Amino acid sequence: MMKHQKIVAGTIASIIALSIFSAVNEQPKSFNAGEPTGNAMVSSILAGEAQGKFHRMSAAVLSHGTVRFGGLGATPTDSFEIASITKVFTGELLRIQIERGDITESTTVGDVLGQRVSGFPIETVTMRELANHTSGLPRLGNVGIRPRLMPFFDKNPYANISVDHVIEASSKAQLSSRGEFEYSNLGYSLLGHVLAHNAHLSYAELLDRDLLQPLKLTDTTLMTPGSLSEEATPGYAPSGKIVEPWEMDGFLPAAGLRSTAHDMSIFSQYLLDKGLPAFTWQDNVEDPTIKWHNGESFGFSSMILISPTSDSAVFVVADVSESVMPIAEELLAAAQDIPREEDAHYG
Repeated sequence: MMKHQKIVAGTIASIIALSIFSAVNEQPKSFNAGEPTGNAMVSSILAGEAQGKFHRMSAAVLSHGTVRFGGLGATPTDSFEIASITKVFTGELLRIQIERGDITESTTVGDVLGQRVSGFPIETVTMRELANHTSGLPRLGNVGIRPRLMPFFDKNPYANISVDHVIEASSKAQLSSRGEFEYSNLGYSLLGHVLAHNAHLSYAELLDRDLLQPLKLTDTTLMTPGSLSEEATPGYAPSGKIVEPWEMDGFLPAAGLRSTAHDMSIFSQYLLDKGLPAFTWQDNVEDPTIKWHNGESFGFSSMILISPTSDSAVFVVADVSESVMPIAEELLAAAQDIPREEDAHYG
């Protein structure tokens, strides 16, 4: 019996190893980009940078209160996964609760979750530490093997991970790098659920109440299990393979949103009008006044750039998991070059 078990285990391990080897060695596909749509300037920049890397793309370019939409095979109301840009929404939920006096940056996880985290290192971690990725929580934590194994198969890494799993994994973490920057999906997931618990709501209910409804972001939705229709825009790996959508539960506050260029233009203008919080956003290396956040799932890539000093912003998303950063930066440069008078005439 023992010998049989070893043979079975060895066979399974060999199959997994072979599958991983095959996945890693898949060759990139050359994509045929869709037809240009919308604003000629925006769509021409997208087309010029697509270069066989992208299939469908959608973008919004904001300048002095005017928005220009452009795309390749996509309209401003087509929905795409925006992955880690979800964190920008979660960070904004934190700012809203701070402004209302419902929570502070120094409020701890223990202050909100109480006995659930009592005696664990995570108990004393503050909201600011979670929001700035300095809590010491790792990128994923001990939530099982799926998040580490599924990337090799282009499968959803966050399926079947609950809110309880996120809290448990956060409690088990030793936080040895606390105080140092360490990008953490686990940390932002915990932050979102702590904020929801503080409001006596689920994360989905909190997001809907404080952001989606007030801003009328009607096409921005959380990918809860079973929520996507068969008509939803699929995502592609660079190899050309259609990949599994990222429907999830526990990691929703870190990576669970789908949105459109239209909705993201509204959200971007809201951020330009209100100003950015002192957390969540990354600084542009060449110009620290420009703030950014990107998102990448196994089948989508997105980026949002905000330039308060030039009153401009860009959102761009593609249905292939290749970085869109160079395209977003070129679109922002174009937006910054548009005279205010031209925007007034265009609007």
